[in-house]
Amino acid sequence: MRRRLLAAVIALAPLPLAGAAEWIGPSEGERFESRHLEDLLKANPLGPKENIRTVPLAKGEQSHNLLVQVRDREPLHLHADSDITVFLLKGRGKIRLGDRQLAVKAGDAMHIPRGTIHAFINEGREPAAALVVYSPAPGPEDRVLIKE
Repeated sequence: MRRRLLAAVIALAPLPLAGAAEWIGPSEGERFESRHLEDLLKANPLGPKENIRTVPLAKGEQSHNLLVQVRDREPLHLHADSDITVFLLKGRGKIRLGDRQLAVKAGDAMHIPRGTIHAFINEGREPAAALVVYSPAPGPEDRVLIKE
């Protein structure tokens, strides 16, 4: 039985990241603070041979928020425990959802239900960056790599 893919790609007004986008959330303890996402990216750059880097922003029982950078592409995978919502902050590329590919750019938001096979392919010269929200927070076996 072929599983029907359910995923939404929502086009938003482009988000100018430099100087505008902020992460507002708890830091250590329960204190909330505001941090420039561009500063977080500069403080956590991809290494010269690094393809993907994640920066944890906040984690609770019900959600996990990450800043994710992708130089080339993600391996094809699914999430067994969590739905994810991806807000593309920088870059452009394609999101593969099963056997479909959709063009995405900075400012787009994608909701990918758990169990949906997917991967992001960066088509820009610079690393792409996204805010990724897992709901609920993933367990240790959440990410399952898929062989093509």
